[in-house]
Amino acid sequence: MAAKLIVFAALFGQLALAYPPTIVEHNSYEHHDADHYAHAPTPYHFEYAVNDPHTHDIKSHHESNDGHGNVKGSYSLLEADGSTRVVTYTADHEHGFNAEVKKIEAPSHHHYEAPLATSYHEPIHHSYKPYQY
Repeated sequence: MAAKLIVFAALFGQLALAYPPTIVEHNSYEHHDADHYAHAPTPYHFEYAVNDPHTHDIKSHHESNDGHGNVKGSYSLLEADGSTRVVTYTADHEHGFNAEVKKIEAPSHHHYEAPLATSYHEPIHHSYKPYQY
């Protein structure tokens, strides 16, 4: 048994010396210089809309970037009370992010009012009688 342990230790020692672990020191701040972030913004445009009558999920969104860091967009969504929230926003390096929020009240036909009770019904009473053997 001792011979096996000696052979194992010798082989393991040989592998450890033949393939020493490589230690790579990495400082995350060293590799990020100003040139890394100096790329120009890429122009883009996107938009989408959802109109799901089953879940009452009604919303839309569009946004664009001119490639110079100026972003414009807006989104709208139907609120639970039937009103519509509309948010229009801009963002740039000089003024930061600015948003204007508007609420468009629901049309009058969207309001639901419970009908007035016109008659009164007596409550139904059930009596429980245990089974007699």
